[in-house]
Formats: sequence, structure tokens, C-alpha cells
Amino acid sequence: MQNPLYLPRQAGFSLIELVIATALSLILVAGVATVYMGSRQTYNARDELSTMQENARTAIKVLTKHLEHAGYTTPARLPLAKAFYVEGDPAPVSKSCGGGASSIAISDPDDLAATLDNDDPNNSGDSIGVVFFADSALAVDCGNELMPLACQAQAAPHPEYAQIYNTFYVATVAGMPNLLCAGSRSTAPLEVAEGVEAMQLAYGLDQNADGTVDNYLDAAAVKLANRWDQVRTIKASLLLRSREPVFNTAEARTYTLLGTDYSRNDRYQRTVHTAVIYLRNLAVNEGV
Repeated sequence: MQNPLYLPRQAGFSLIELVIATALSLILVAGVATVYMGSRQTYNARDELSTMQENARTAIKVLTKHLEHAGYTTPARLPLAKAFYVEGDPAPVSKSCGGGASSIAISDPDDLAATLDNDDPNNSGDSIGVVFFADSALAVDCGNELMPLACQAQAAPHPEYAQIYNTFYVATVAGMPNLLCAGSRSTAPLEVAEGVEAMQLAYGLDQNADGTVDNYLDAAAVKLANRWDQVRTIKASLLLRSREPVFNTAEARTYTLLGTDYSRNDRYQRTVHTAVIYLRNLAVNEGV
């Protein structure tokens, strides 16, 4: 008698099991990808934030260092009509100090940005220009360029020849917003800090000569009241932008700089930084 044919039971996965396993794998991969992308975005955000903070520190440090020179008249107390180069003032003209030395080296005097109030949220904000006399103790502009010895106060044919102009403004360079300085001894503007998208400035006035700032006004108000001689401090507020987009989708946000609102709707990360700069040469207790 023949034994019945034995067919072994098939081993492996059924179609339904394969579909379920594939689906679970896809869910797992999607989860891992989500975690990875989230971690990457967090890392990028932290990296960009660190860079923005460093750029802000650099910008404020440079602004403080060079704006503090406003109104320096040397120990001889040379006459200076105004410590600020303001919109409407005559453009500086280079003077010959003898021996081939000239007082201004910048190729285009129009690059020297005058003190100007600009509250248009679609623009880059305010600009500022300050004036001081060069001597053996202080003879460089914001680009670290030296005033020739023949043009410094102790040797210049006329005190006016010894004046140095330092100006600051925000402009876009190669697609990136930057804080720039244009000094009268530099041949061209210099990039100071990357990522500065806007700048607003307010001027602290001591209106009763008691050594204390009474209120802050923008440049337009100070100019209208002709109170540049009462300015003792400058409040600077900067809007910093990340180098690269950080967020996955555009985010609508508003940033306020000294009362001026800047609305943005994109993927860039931004921060606001504000500092007060004390103008030592214009302080009441120094007799100015």
C-alpha cells in the first residue's frame, strides 16, 4: 500500500504580513527622519543664534569704540562747531597739509554717511556720522587708518585739517546685510559686522546741564531743535539676521527697534540687541 504524498507546510511571510512589516518599517524610517531633521534644525538654530550674538557683540563694540570719539578736541580744546556730521552739512573736502599729505583719503566723500533718521521699516534704518580732531593720542578712523602726522592737530596748517569723520550705516553686500563703517582716512567703506539688517539710534540729551540724560530723541528731532550740543549718550538698537534660513516654513514676526517695527515673514532667525553708548568727550563734567 502506497503512503500518501506528504507536502511540507510552506514557511515564510504571507502577503499581508509583508505589507504590515513594510508599513511599520516606513513609519520607523519616517520617525527617525523626523527626529533627525528636528535635531538638525535645532543644531542649525543654535549655531546661527551663536553667530548672531557674536556679530552683535562685534557691532556694538565697534560702534562704542568709535562713536565715543565724537567731539574729541585734543587737550588744546580746539573749536568744534558740532560733534556730529548731519544730513545737510557740507560734504568734507580734502585739504593739503604739505609734504604730499592730505586730510581726507576716502575715494568718494559721498560714502561718508551723515547722521540721518530713517523709520521706514522697509529700509535698513538710521545712519550716523561723528567728528573729532586727530592728534598724537588719537589719530585713526574706524577703518584703523592713520591721519598723516602733517595733518594732525599739533602740526596741521589749520585745525579744520585735523578733523576725522567716522560714519556707520547698514547696507547689503553680496546678498548679506552688514554694518559698515566709512572713515575719512579709509579709501572705501569697511564691513564691520555680518548679519546686521537694521539699526535704529536715539540720542540722549542733557537739557539742564546737570550731568544726567533727561530724554531721548531721534536724529530728526535733535536736528529740528538744534540740540546737538546737548547730546551725551547714544542708544543703539540692532536687528541681526541669520546667515541661512533656519525654520522649515516661513514665520511672520515683528521686531521693535526703539519704537520702529520691522515685520518679517520668512525662514530666517532674528534677534534684537540694544546698548547705550556714553560720549565721554561730550559729558558735562568734562567741561564741554
